[in-house]
Amino acid sequence: MADQTGAKVAAAAQRAGDDGREIYERAKEQAQSAMEAGRHGLETVTEQGQRQIESISGVIRDWPLLSVAVAFAAGCVVSRLMHGR
Repeated sequence: MADQTGAKVAAAAQRAGDDGREIYERAKEQAQSAMEAGRHGLETVTEQGQRQIESISGVIRDWPLLSVAVAFAAGCVVSRLMHGR
């Protein structure tokens, strides 16, 4: 009787261990997939940011006076916001 109970407990422990390993492997795969998706998203955002910087650089080269005026206006807005007016 004790041998049967011990065998049942051992079998249950084995199944629980196998289930735990399965859950761990699935979670690990999902985490790796999420990390890969995050890397891909970061690369996409970085590329878009670089394109925007290149575009802005082109505008500054083509319209230098306009660029100075926009920078001055932005500075005035920030100054007003900082002084609380």
